Amino acid sequence: MFRTVRHWWQEGDGKTTARLFVFELFVVVAGVLIALGAEELVSSWHWQGEVRDSDRRISDELGHNLVNAYERLAINDCLEPRLIELRDELAKGEPMWPGSRARFANDIYDPAFPSVYRTPNRPWPNDAWETALNGEILGHFRPERVAELAALFDEVSGLRRSQSEEIDLAASLGDLAFPGPISPAERRANLKLVAKLGALNARIVFQSRLLLDNAAEAGLSPDREQLKESLDQQRRYRGNCVRAPANPAG
Repeated sequence: MFRTVRHWWQEGDGKTTARLFVFELFVVVAGVLIALGAEELVSSWHWQGEVRDSDRRISDELGHNLVNAYERLAINDCLEPRLIELRDELAKGEPMWPGSRARFANDIYDPAFPSVYRTPNRPWPNDAWETALNGEILGHFRPERVAELAALFDEVSGLRRSQSEEIDLAASLGDLAFPGPISPAERRANLKLVAKLGALNARIVFQSRLLLDNAAEAGLSPDREQLKESLDQQRRYRGNCVRAPANPAG
């Protein structure tokens, strides 16, 4: 194209000035287009790198949450029998309560006020996701990836709320750790608390399975090292009732 324009300009038909102007304009326009194209290419490379880094950080964060969910499934055979035990004890009609404390293979906390029912109190991190939400990076993600991640963090938020509610309810059972007189009304009130804890445990188990299942579909899984560390810790703490679920994402 440049050779054609130069040939036209050099024909010597008396219009050299006009042809020179057109040629220079052509060069300027072509230069601008090339510069814009190069800038767009550089910007595209930049955002591709930013998307990779952001997705990695978000995926790592979800990995922590998936370990929490897996852990909860693994200890379910420790929690359900304890709730049944409390239910059966509270259903009795004796005027004296014998005291009922949660039993652990190794109670590393050694609290001054023993627990009646204790579940993990885990952080459910979402800082990387919140940072992405409040910035412009998600506008460069594939829309389907954003939808996947948003659904997963909605489930994480649900688990965080359920855990908070569960911990508050479990604390309300604290006086059952100690022996003493108990009225029928007190038995019924505590029995209602245990029933609520049973429903919450079932909800958290369901939410944990759902999170693991949907994460697997999105190509995400718990960090293996963290998972092993978590389960080993729970086995030392709770004993042989801790069992890795056969198909946690199923």
